[in-house]
Amino acid sequence: MAKRYRRLRGNTAYYPFAARTGLRARQRRQARWLRLGGVAALALAAALLVRQTVFHGGQPTPPAPVSGIEATGESGRVTVVPIAATRDALAGTEAADAAARQTSESAPTPAPGASDRVLPQYRALYAQNSDMVGWLRIDGTEINLPVVQTPGDNEHYLRRGFDGLYATGGTLFLDESCSIDPEDPTANWLIYGHNMADGSMFGELTLYREQEFWQQHPTFSFDTLYETGTWQVVAALDTTLGADALPYYTFFDAATKQEWQERVDAILDLALYDTGVTPEYGQQLLILSTCGDTKPATETRFALLAVRVDD
Repeated sequence: MAKRYRRLRGNTAYYPFAARTGLRARQRRQARWLRLGGVAALALAAALLVRQTVFHGGQPTPPAPVSGIEATGESGRVTVVPIAATRDALAGTEAADAAARQTSESAPTPAPGASDRVLPQYRALYAQNSDMVGWLRIDGTEINLPVVQTPGDNEHYLRRGFDGLYATGGTLFLDESCSIDPEDPTANWLIYGHNMADGSMFGELTLYREQEFWQQHPTFSFDTLYETGTWQVVAALDTTLGADALPYYTFFDAATKQEWQERVDAILDLALYDTGVTPEYGQQLLILSTCGDTKPATETRFALLAVRVDD
């Protein structure tokens, strides 16, 4: 007779004894599972919080600074000396190396591998994670972080730390369409990062929305694995996904000088203030991109355009 009351609900005082006993047993089991689920959820949340705060979301300890970039406290309206495109600048070096090899009496040696070309300060980190492509540091912020790249799976590090484990802040990553190869770089490099509420990752990048902050920090450093780099801020901008005819997040290379200029002008048209810095064709560009801090954040973007300058 108890089976006919299996799915009954309500006041158990009206149930036969067997049905009442069975229902209460099921309710106790459900309560135990709910308590266990709650404890597990709290433990997971605590573990993620500890990982994010104490262990910095799986990010490594910054290596010793090598670029020597410090905030000047002066106006960012500086004169940027145009430099040749990276591939053009290498042409003379390659020619000189070829001449030296012809006059050398030593036997030819094999070309160095990728790890041999890595700057000494980044070799240990590269050995730890071969997805690493560089290191970004912006004075006046907590941004002092590695940058990774995973061609074929562009968002692999969207929720992964540098150590490969889950992290809510993910890791800064270079778009898969970009090339940092010194012999054949793309015209523009695009680095993404989460706008974290606790200020981690690119949570403080939006400080550049204020002109005063830019004046105090007109430059920053981004080193690739192969060479150090100093970067001059060109423009800070807010935009919405799909709102621009030539969005910055689709700009990686340009077939002609005119196309390059059109892409740069489209970005400059969105600038929040005038820095007085105008890139010239052939200079290496870099864009730092994060979600906006206005609602809906998933549709808004804040970006910083910079140009590489000589140290």
